[in-house]
Amino acid sequence: MMILSSAQTNTGRVRTENQDCFGVKQNRDFFFVCDGMGGGVAGDFASKCAVDVMLSLYDKIDKQDCLDILGNVYYNYDEAILKPIALIKTANRYLYNLTKKYPKLSGMGTTCAGVWFDRNTNLVHIYNVGDSRVYRIRNGKISLLTEDHSKIKELIDDGKMTQEDAKMAEIQSMITRALGIGKTVKVDYKSEIVKNGDIYVLCTDGLNGELSDFTINDIVNLHKPDIGMISEELITAANNAGGRDNTTVVSVYVQDDLQSDGTYLNCEPTEDIVVFPDETKNNSDKEKALIRKFERGFSVPVPKLATKKNIFKSPLFIAIVLVLFLISAVFVYTAIFKDKGEQKSIVELTGNVSGLKLDIETFTADKLMEIINIKDKVFKIQFVQECCDDLVNSLTPMQNVTVSLSIDGQNKYMGMSSFRPLDIKLPKGTYDMTLSYPGYKILDKNLVLKDSISVTLEVSDELTKMLIIMVPEKDF
Repeated sequence: MMILSSAQTNTGRVRTENQDCFGVKQNRDFFFVCDGMGGGVAGDFASKCAVDVMLSLYDKIDKQDCLDILGNVYYNYDEAILKPIALIKTANRYLYNLTKKYPKLSGMGTTCAGVWFDRNTNLVHIYNVGDSRVYRIRNGKISLLTEDHSKIKELIDDGKMTQEDAKMAEIQSMITRALGIGKTVKVDYKSEIVKNGDIYVLCTDGLNGELSDFTINDIVNLHKPDIGMISEELITAANNAGGRDNTTVVSVYVQDDLQSDGTYLNCEPTEDIVVFPDETKNNSDKEKALIRKFERGFSVPVPKLATKKNIFKSPLFIAIVLVLFLISAVFVYTAIFKDKGEQKSIVELTGNVSGLKLDIETFTADKLMEIINIKDKVFKIQFVQECCDDLVNSLTPMQNVTVSLSIDGQNKYMGMSSFRPLDIKLPKGTYDMTLSYPGYKILDKNLVLKDSISVTLEVSDELTKMLIIMVPEKDF
């Protein structure tokens, strides 16, 4: 079996950065594409990082590592078949860990679609997470070998949308499975017999989003077997059709050695897609251990903006806040208790308090990813409203948000959020409340972004409960 490949990527005519990336390990007959998501500081980091992890670890892990990650139930599978699946899952875990370590990377993720050719069995093994695709062109006819993990695909499968409606839908890029958005990930796998003259096209959705399968087939057949020209012409055609997204194409041409009777050796292809399920806790622990062992060898650096230290966490800032707090406490104590016979606290006078039990939250990583991927403003607002109606499943607490309340221009309170609500006790009145967190703003009840809101405090038997949702400004 002789395998020739060509890989190209292009930013397109609309986007300013290329969030696609491809991986080619020619000496192992392993090829894959990744389509990153999550703008802002994440940029193209997710896809490049996934490619780096997978290529770096390919020759470093063995079958036992694969079984540690996937489970011993797959013991009968060959190591080379399991390896790409284990690599995809490990890349997912590494990206997820980074989003927790660097909150500014929250919401990033990437798709992955790849193939590995087994020269011993004349099989091609196909792997997929997300909506990047693998096509096969055989005898002039094109076939889609992967299944999109997207909202549109779900709607079509459920009979809620037709194929024609899908072409005009505004949710083309809303995917339901990706690397980096969760601790674990499901991976689709299948295999098929390779035949002489087969051409495999791996692509991100920048290609099939602009070109129909019919057009892709025509371009491949027009230029085969020149795979370099195939990749180039497919990207050119996508750009000529609009180029609204990044486009990446990996073309692979196979010349196969047949036996004299025209059959293949040792072939046991899978007839249907096999889904490798989410990892168990034990599998996840093995993943983390593997990452700790090899992560020094990963070469894609975390974006500087993501690693920029938060001034609010620095020891100097904390020390200054503590000093100011002590000075304020002494001042308040003196002002309230200098005449014990005449002045009493609010609680002593009324038996009640005024103030807030303030809960600051943001959308979960998967909700943020869905929101980011929605390009139509009306649909985005509708989806955000649905999230606000389902707060239990849509929100997660925000830490290190600076909270300040002032009245008549005088600051009366400053604090910092954590996973627990803040207890804020202040005299009754109307305050201006400002929340500060880099890149985030308050989402008010009318779905408008604000830096501050007005809060009226009344005397009550308990602190008034208040929920504030903050969101990344750039994605709304």
